[in-house]
This record gives sequence, structure tokens and C-alpha cells, in this order.
Amino acid sequence: MFLQEWPLTFFTILSQMAVGAFIILGLIQVSSRRRVGAVADKDRAEAKAQALERVSDAALYAIGPLMVAGFIAAFFHLGNPMNGINVIRGVPSSPLAQEVMMGVGFAVLGFAFAATQWFHWGSSRLRFVLAIVTALWGLAFVWSMARLYMLPTIPHWDHWTTPAQFYVTTFLSGALAIGTALAWFPKLRDKPWLNKLMPANRRPADMSDTHVDYVNRLVQRSLQGIGVLSVLLLPIELFVIIFAYSRPDSVNPAAFAFPTGWFVLRLALLIIGAGLMGLFLARTKRDDINLLLTLVMTSYILVTISEVIGRFIFYGGMDRIGI
Repeated sequence: MFLQEWPLTFFTILSQMAVGAFIILGLIQVSSRRRVGAVADKDRAEAKAQALERVSDAALYAIGPLMVAGFIAAFFHLGNPMNGINVIRGVPSSPLAQEVMMGVGFAVLGFAFAATQWFHWGSSRLRFVLAIVTALWGLAFVWSMARLYMLPTIPHWDHWTTPAQFYVTTFLSGALAIGTALAWFPKLRDKPWLNKLMPANRRPADMSDTHVDYVNRLVQRSLQGIGVLSVLLLPIELFVIIFAYSRPDSVNPAAFAFPTGWFVLRLALLIIGAGLMGLFLARTKRDDINLLLTLVMTSYILVTISEVIGRFIFYGGMDRIGI
């Protein structure tokens, strides 16, 4: 595999993971807020709302490093990081420049939303609208990545399987990334360094143990939902992968021919990580945070490795035609 493809591999995977994590966290928040809104006791509802904010805000701030790491990888692809300034000049005509600017826009909107959450700026409705705009921008960002590779001169990439793989990766890896962040929260919530980093989300001194119980149940319920989503996305991704792999060869050979063993390994890691581990997550009813953390972390690691292998196979399949 060519070394220049490594930065692109990590940029696309990490960026898609960040978009998916933001959207999945938003869905968890909406679902949980509906449950909180159904509680008749105002004091109890307020306590649950505070617990929800503590959990979701901690997970939200974990998304930022994914995007930052992705852009760092992208700068390595530029050769000289100062070449990034030239991106602005190419936005009107260059799909590559448009992809980068879409990524910058998503990062700016994401950090803006995180800031409004942190400092409680504006009304909850305003923050909700900003979250919707950020999520939609993120989906458009993923499309701009896929469109960049759909070139008529590279038949292997110029196919519906390219955006399909990118979007499935977005939701699957994003769900498992946010699941890992949620699973870690019960173990880290009262750590001094986390309280110093997030002073607004410290556990209130007068809060009863009901607060802790609700946090644990919220994490458990969210991880079960992520497990169900992983199991549902697995057959879709398997279909897209196998369809893309089984297509007839182009007139020109691929840039790099991966042995079949790598393809089998990718499928095995995906089936174990998203399938078996997701099934265990979905069916686990015990209030065992350590077990849930082990399951979701194992699933996240296996699926991430599978996606990295798959992205290397994708870049290696470049079969340029024409002059």
C-alpha cells in the first residue's frame, strides 16, 4: 500500500466516525429527553435532565478529538501543511477543496454547539436547531467525501457502493465510538480531573443516589440501542462489501492487489465486532457497567480495524483508465 494513502485512510474514517458519533448522540438525547418529559414529578424530571446533560456533554466533548485527529492526518497528505492555505482558492472548482471546507464547516459548527452546551448560551430550542444544522452539514460532508472518489476514470470507485460504504461506516463506527464514551462515563464521572475539565457537569452535592442509578440506566439503555443498531447495520455493510468486491475487474489492473486473506479478515472482524458483540450488547440486561464497557470497547476496536483494512482495500482497488 502506498504511504500517501495512509493519511487519507485515517482522515476519512475518523471524520466519518465523528459525524456518526454526533448524530447518534443526538438521537440518544432526543429519545432520553422524551422519557424525561414524560415524568410527572418536576423535581424528579429536573434531576434526570441534569443527569442526562452530564452524560451527553461528556460524550459530546469526546467527539472533538476525532475530528482534530482526522485533520492532522489530512495535513500529512498535503506534504507541506502550509499548502492548506491554497484550499481556499480552489473551493469554487475543486471537489477536494470543497471536501476540506465541508469538513472545516462541520468542525466549526460542532465546536460552536459544544460551546453553547458548555456555557448554556441561548435557549434549548436554539441549541436544538444548531444541532440539527450540524448533523445535516455532517451528512453533506460525508457525501462530499464520497463524491470526490466517484470519478469516471476510476471504475472501481465510480459506483454507488462508494457512498454506501462511507455512510454505513459513518453510522456504525460513530455509534460504537459514542457507545465507548458513554460506557466510560460511569467509571470517570467523579474523577477530579474530569470535574476540573467539566465544572458545569459536576454531580450536585445534594443529589441522591437516584442520580447515579439513572446515569447507569441511561448508559445501559443507550448501549443496548447501539447494540441493536450494530446488528441491523451489519447485513447492510456485508452486502455492500461483497457486492463491491465481486464486481468484474476493470480493463486495467488495480493499483495494489490485496490477498484474499485480508478481505476474509475484514469480514471476520466486522461480523465478530458488529454482529456478535452487538448482539451481546443488545441482550445484556444486567446492571454490569464493567461488562458493558468490555463489550462495547471490544466491538469498537474490532470494527475500527475492519474499517481500516476495508479502506486500504478501497484505495488499493484504484484502476485508472484513459490517458
